[in-house]
Amino acid sequence: MKYTIALVYERKSEYLTRGFSKDECAELEDNETIDALTSTLHSLGHTVVQVGHIKNLVACLAKGSHEAWDLVFSTSEGIHGLAREAQVPALLEAYEIPFVGPDAASTMLCHDKSKAKLSLEHFAIPTAPWCLVSSDRDSRASSMPDRVASAKDSSRHAHALRIYPLFAKPVAEGSSKGIYPCSKVECQSELEQTVSLLCAQYPDQDILVESYLAGREFTVGILGTASRARVIGAFEIRIHGPWEKAEAAQRTKEVEFLTSDLKDTWEGVDGVDGVSYEECMPDMESDSEAQEACERALQAYTALGCRDFGRIDVRLDTKGSGAVPHIIEVRRIGAVCRPNDDCTDAWRLDQSKTRPSS
Repeated sequence: MKYTIALVYERKSEYLTRGFSKDECAELEDNETIDALTSTLHSLGHTVVQVGHIKNLVACLAKGSHEAWDLVFSTSEGIHGLAREAQVPALLEAYEIPFVGPDAASTMLCHDKSKAKLSLEHFAIPTAPWCLVSSDRDSRASSMPDRVASAKDSSRHAHALRIYPLFAKPVAEGSSKGIYPCSKVECQSELEQTVSLLCAQYPDQDILVESYLAGREFTVGILGTASRARVIGAFEIRIHGPWEKAEAAQRTKEVEFLTSDLKDTWEGVDGVDGVSYEECMPDMESDSEAQEACERALQAYTALGCRDFGRIDVRLDTKGSGAVPHIIEVRRIGAVCRPNDDCTDAWRLDQSKTRPSS
């Protein structure tokens, strides 16, 4: 069956031209992605209407243009507010327009990492012990050391949060935004400095502080809904740097996670200070840690009410035997939609395995 499909997105180049910063546009779509989505849907026989951002969508709804649509395909990240990723799904639900991807409620739940962690804990799905340092303007009356100490002490994970290293990041960002080499902290003073930096850069967000997970990291792609959801593939994120070659006594500080600067570089290309990353496909038949990471990702995906497609980031709590996979992020936006994304590659591999031979 052929459909008229409305495509909703934010074009990165448009927002950069309008004066938005590179950081603000990090999650928005480039021209290649929009063109690839459009051409793919066209190749399947569908008619595509390029709507663009949410204000264009509102204008279409006001004029009644949506009455000609059968379906909406949205990669919208939103621009303003902590619920920005849920704004398009909420509008479509209000107008009873069918769309692919999760509903507004699960989208909001996944976007706010603290709320996602509360839900994961309810379902006994491992996630790192954590607390939330408030960015409320009223709280600025107290000093940063007091705010950080209060957040840690009032957390149900207070005991675990006394043990360093810890990790700090904005509570509602993706694409490694707000992740820097200083995000991993080794003591209270470093934690206070990093939280201060993040509060200044993201004044409208609380700062998530959690136990640092020192093990392997996997990105898991999932398609489907509820009992029909399935893992389509996984990639391991590996970070490389000068410390791998230096003598133990002369090692620089290791950055064992994907930072915002590093993510801006191409895979395999040296970024800041000679650090690079690669995405490796594990052997799913023999790699038990990768298998457990995929199982945990699927549990989180269904528990949080995701549907159609998504990407789950999983990190092991330690290196070596006995490591436990923990959920670090649930991304409902279609990573499987982007032509050069790791989950897209996983989907292609999955299709090649399941496609009947000619």
